[in-house]
Amino acid sequence: MDATVIKTMTLILYMSGDVSEHTAYEQISKCLKAKRTIERNLYKKSTSVRYSCENKTVEVSKNTDGTNYIVRIIE
Repeated sequence: MDATVIKTMTLILYMSGDVSEHTAYEQISKCLKAKRTIERNLYKKSTSVRYSCENKTVEVSKNTDGTNYIVRIIE
């Protein structure tokens, strides 16, 4: 599969200061909505877990169903 480098809004999960997971969003409003939902429902009291919406350069590839997924964060 061919990977493509794009700049996108990315919801990043930091655990103990390290990137644990990341998901791409087309709009900052959708990223912030997902962040608020997660923070309300999951990780209210944890001090080692932090979510952040950041504009990142990422390498993406296509799933078998045609949707994009982030392979790695470049910057």
